[in-house]
Amino acid sequence: MLNREQILILFLVIKSLYLPLNRRKSRYYWKLPIDDKIPLIPWFIVPYIGYYIYIIVTIFLLWNTKHINSLLYSFIYSYIIACIFWYLFPNGVKRPLILGKTFFHKATAFIYKLDGDANGFPSAHIFITLLCAYYLLMIFNSHISLIGLSGLLIILSTLFTKQHYIIDIIGGIIVFITVLALSNL
Repeated sequence: MLNREQILILFLVIKSLYLPLNRRKSRYYWKLPIDDKIPLIPWFIVPYIGYYIYIIVTIFLLWNTKHINSLLYSFIYSYIIACIFWYLFPNGVKRPLILGKTFFHKATAFIYKLDGDANGFPSAHIFITLLCAYYLLMIFNSHISLIGLSGLLIILSTLFTKQHYIIDIIGGIIVFITVLALSNL
């Protein structure tokens, strides 16, 4: 039986598979017509990057609870599912040219440079955000508004930064539901 530190390390190792898969050339772009109508809103880069803080805060808040192992194993299972999909169906998101000169435009362009256009479907931002919210609500259900708003902003940020298409969001939700269903078997 692994302890929580070992499970966290295992999660980080599996999560690191994202990087080489993200450097591969995308063969599929699953854009719906409505995706073209969603504008780039550069300030949404703040909640997009805030996703990483959301993960760290979630792990910190749940570290000494009975839910930490379930959270970390859920992260692991969801990344395994996603990595298999990203490997078999290299898919991505065509990004717009960033022309603005504001801090938010520059931050968005920087993220585009760091993060390849691959691994769109399913969206890790979505399934991990939903898992964080799910487990946070088990302990802090009186903070549903804060947890829900944080999660919603992260989810919307994936669209308004043009990092994901709508179908990627749906894929992230499917992974989230699948992992929860499997964990309840």
